[in-house]
Amino acid sequence: METAIRIAAPFSEKARRAIESRKDWVSKLEFALGKSPGGPRVMLHAPSVGEFLQGRAVLDEILDRHPNIVAVVTHFSPSAENVVAAYNRAAARTILPFDSPKNVRTLLDIVRPELLIFSRADVWPNLVGEAHGRGVATVLVAGTLSKNAGRLNPIAAGLASRGLKFLDLVAAISEDDAAQFIGMGVNAERVIATGDPRFDQTYRRAQSVSDGDPLFSPFRRGIPTLVAGSTWPPDEGEVLAAFAAVRRVIPKARLIIAPHEPGPGRVNGILEYLRRKGLNAATLSKVEAGSDENTDAVVVDRVGILAKLYFLGSVAFVGGSFVRRVHNVMEPACMRIPVLVGPRHANAREAQLLIKAGGAFCVSDARQMEEKLLEFFRDEPARKASGQAAADYVRSNLGAARKTAELIERRFSDILNRK
Repeated sequence: METAIRIAAPFSEKARRAIESRKDWVSKLEFALGKSPGGPRVMLHAPSVGEFLQGRAVLDEILDRHPNIVAVVTHFSPSAENVVAAYNRAAARTILPFDSPKNVRTLLDIVRPELLIFSRADVWPNLVGEAHGRGVATVLVAGTLSKNAGRLNPIAAGLASRGLKFLDLVAAISEDDAAQFIGMGVNAERVIATGDPRFDQTYRRAQSVSDGDPLFSPFRRGIPTLVAGSTWPPDEGEVLAAFAAVRRVIPKARLIIAPHEPGPGRVNGILEYLRRKGLNAATLSKVEAGSDENTDAVVVDRVGILAKLYFLGSVAFVGGSFVRRVHNVMEPACMRIPVLVGPRHANAREAQLLIKAGGAFCVSDARQMEEKLLEFFRDEPARKASGQAAADYVRSNLGAARKTAELIERRFSDILNRK
């Protein structure tokens, strides 16, 4: 992967960031751990923001029970840097170096973990293999696999299972996922379905949001509002067309749209489209500097606040679902509002089950989105009933983080209880 990223760097800002962010990782990690206490060291690795938050929910439960633990958190994507850096329960936080044997040996020499936790599916073969060889306990939490994982060709299946065979424990999010891991060669005695800790993490964050949050102060209340989150250009084409049509029927309707990557080009492009449709559009930064009194549409120009912004919504649309894979549907569900997704949501089990529960709805194009928005903006009882169904679905799945932490505690008590 490192070679591919370096080849792409001259042409890709994302690849350049991946390389730049890994400079001086050794000295930064050595400095962070230089004065850490002498308790058992637990390392959590996650690829990006969502997976980190899943793993964090489990790590928080472990730290609550064993405060003497020295936690180290790593991530792969540079986009997770700010979120991980804000996690002050870890003694050290860093981006994971590329998975070469030399890098892995250096990393483990510095961190010296006794327990290594991977979140969701980001099990790097060299890292888990070297850790296993050193006697480090290895665990996968929130474990999930593609439905096609067991039907990969022999070469691809061999590569996918290369790291999995070293895992001492897999806490899968469902019985179906557990069966997938067993089918990929993981010892059945090491695989247990414990649920998805993302529910716990998302619900906990949602419970901390209130109407008095300073972020909400410029916004008027009581306005039919669509919050479109984590959108990509194909999502935005459908959302903007649907909202423009809704505005012709409900002139006071408001849009808050948060692009997945809110660079200046994307933000300005959305603003220009909205203004061409005759709407008064502004960035969130401009709204925060004044008021949204005359603003019909707000384009969010920074990351890290989307989960809160769903609080302002009457209905949510979750992006990625007109592209390839839907993003987090739990965040709006926790805010008790109906959730709309596009046709490409098969990657997310929670999206499918939320639809089944009546808290989410699939819209295949702008026309269907328009119809659903008009229905919910006009029919408050229907909107509230769907929003309640969404919240009930989340609550019915709480407890996975605690259950996973207790499982780890039972299996590795000798490590966690060491003074």
